[in-house]
Amino acid sequence: MLEAGALMGLLPVALAQNLWLRVAGRRLPEPLGAHAGWTGEASAEPLRLLVAGDSLALGVGCSAVERSLAPRLAYNLALRLRRRVEWQVIGGRHWTAAELLRALSLQGAPAHDIGILLLGVNDTLGLTAIGRWRREFSRILDHLEAAGGRLLISSGVRVARPLPVLPWPLNALLSERGRRLDQVAFDVIRSRRPAVDQACLHLPIAATDLLPHLQRDGFHPSATGYARWASWLAQRTLDEWQALPEALTGINQAS
Repeated sequence: MLEAGALMGLLPVALAQNLWLRVAGRRLPEPLGAHAGWTGEASAEPLRLLVAGDSLALGVGCSAVERSLAPRLAYNLALRLRRRVEWQVIGGRHWTAAELLRALSLQGAPAHDIGILLLGVNDTLGLTAIGRWRREFSRILDHLEAAGGRLLISSGVRVARPLPVLPWPLNALLSERGRRLDQVAFDVIRSRRPAVDQACLHLPIAATDLLPHLQRDGFHPSATGYARWASWLAQRTLDEWQALPEALTGINQAS
């Protein structure tokens, strides 16, 4: 890791590279398709899944919505729980925590049972202040909890160390910034005290786990990457969901 003084000396170079990275990211496709749907057995007990956040929530990096995280995660949960899973995505390609919070404040969060929060890419690139990120992240969780979310999971792609797909020194700057935002998200969630019928946790996937399936910007997965992420996240979501009181998670769930 670079010392702070050395990194500051390279900041002009890193900022120029950051501008290049933003332009490259805008060239990635936004998938075609509706931002809501359902999967599983039509007559089974419904489970509502909300995925909210930035371009990762939208599935930027793959060509069709059905290949993005939300519907793939819904399919995995429906298969394992033998439930009808109704999924919905709210978000924006360039949304930071501030944009998502504004949307939730104005429109309210859709009612849901499980909420997946995908944030951090644009806040990392935009160098959002740590204090602001902490406040906005916490308020977003408040909105999701108020909309009925019994299980809230902050996921996203954790860039814990410089990635070879990004130019140096930008990779060092962004990995350090991403690490700090990730730690704050973890601290905010750890400090929350949800009710006995709720759970809230931080489960980002390591960028190194998706490295063979990351797009050229180093943040967005390909369709294969989203599939791998959905499978990984589904098992952890399932474990947490089934740990909630049975009367609240549905008596028809698979054991």
